[in-house]
Amino acid sequence: MQTHLAIYHPKHAGILSAAIELKAEKILLLHQQDDDISGLQSVLRSRGIECITQVAEFDTMAARRQMAEILESHQQENIVFNASSGYHKLTLIAFEQFNDFGYPVFLVDKFTNELSWLNQPESQANLPLGHHIRLKEYLKTFNTQVLSMGQTTPEPASSRQLTGWLIEQLGQADKSIGTLNYMASSANQHNRYAMRKEDERNTELREFLHHFETAGKLTIKGRYIQFNSPEDRFYCNGGWLENHVFALLFGIRKNRPQIAELAKGVTLVRNQGQVKNELDVAAICHNRLHIIECKTKRFKNKSSDQSAASSAIYRLDTLKSIAGGHSGKAMMISYKELNKYTLSRAKDLGIYCCSHTQLKQLERHLYQFIDHNTGAHNP
Repeated sequence: MQTHLAIYHPKHAGILSAAIELKAEKILLLHQQDDDISGLQSVLRSRGIECITQVAEFDTMAARRQMAEILESHQQENIVFNASSGYHKLTLIAFEQFNDFGYPVFLVDKFTNELSWLNQPESQANLPLGHHIRLKEYLKTFNTQVLSMGQTTPEPASSRQLTGWLIEQLGQADKSIGTLNYMASSANQHNRYAMRKEDERNTELREFLHHFETAGKLTIKGRYIQFNSPEDRFYCNGGWLENHVFALLFGIRKNRPQIAELAKGVTLVRNQGQVKNELDVAAICHNRLHIIECKTKRFKNKSSDQSAASSAIYRLDTLKSIAGGHSGKAMMISYKELNKYTLSRAKDLGIYCCSHTQLKQLERHLYQFIDHNTGAHNP
């Protein structure tokens, strides 16, 4: 029987992926009294892995005694220490005890997704971990529940053709794109919008709308625009960008098998709470949560644009942290150009950005987002 000692931390990953890869049968989980370990416990048990919990001692001498007692009581088992998670003092004390008594210690690197043996002979090479963790499992280990997985297959080819044409218009038809977004967001409960007189007289806008009418997204009757379905209205209200991102990632999977799962429009809630959040696009890649926020909203002026973009950056950072811990990765994709202040804040928070005409090379940017800190190479 292989037994792992692990120290729980609400922001750290690495316990589940290592347990699955090394086929652990039991996890001895030390934790603080107030830590909510229910999510990790549930996932481990659903994988057939026994999880025994114990409140950790934080006094230095008491912690040393606790580690020694654990080793003594489990010395007949193949016990190893997973140093990937935990509080610094406890992790160092556990390493000291395991090393002194000759028991193995390993660490899962959150950047490379490799397992390294820390006190074993040099001949024991790093072990690349498999890509076994599903989206719901990963989120549950951080006590986040998935209410809806949203969409898991890409949009039809006809919509992708329209989206491709729309991307080509960035930098040339930005006003028309923003106006269509506004029309879709302002339509009534019957998905109908009455154009203003200036819109009716705008030949450039009418020609732009004709592409959407030809693609079956809307119907123009005089001054009225009828979106043909709620899904079509969503598409015209900026959903085209989410669809585009999702379709590209879906295609990238054939070159990046480490993308274990991918979904669009994932609805989640924290700790059985009432406040819902939606992830535009979410993926589990290299056993880490990757989330992408897609912004197409049109605002009234540059000031509100900048404020909304900055708010979106901070919201994205919060979601990345609470749902993915320190291992989570995030990307902001905007059809409008992001200002220098927003880009600076995003860089400080480790959020990858791609905006405006950069969307014409979005696939390359998605590869960079996925491969960053993994040692992989762009195609």
